[in-house]
Amino acid sequence: MSAEAPPEELRISDVMTVNVITSRPDETVVDAARKMAENDVGSVVVVDDRGTILGIVTEGDIVRRVVARGLDPSKTLVGDIMTQNPVTIYEDATLAAAAEYMREKGIGHLPVVNEHGRLVGIISRSDIVRLAPGLIEVLYLRRGGERAQE
Repeated sequence: MSAEAPPEELRISDVMTVNVITSRPDETVVDAARKMAENDVGSVVVVDDRGTILGIVTEGDIVRRVVARGLDPSKTLVGDIMTQNPVTIYEDATLAAAAEYMREKGIGHLPVVNEHGRLVGIISRSDIVRLAPGLIEVLYLRRGGERAQE
């Protein structure tokens, strides 16, 4: 790919975070929240012992599914609050495609997989905004100009 390629044409594999913070479904929400805080990330990808993606937990999930419901995060398991079978994207997709996909699905974190479906990275809305500010409109505006849900 040319060094002069516009940022939105970059491949996800060129810009994704490769050190994905993961969690197991039998860990507590407190454990997952600590991992997020220690690594300054907004999500953990939930995997099994073989590294197969089972789900994803975001900061918003913890607020809506644990805190707002009055559950004890030290007793609530990640597997009980995760979004199962999360939307993923292939590593060879473009940033523009990722932005459009996130907007369509109303998501902010997108696990990246290789051609074998194995987790190889993650990309977030904030990554795209930082790398390709021209895609903000794609990420946050829906047809008709209304703002997309966070």
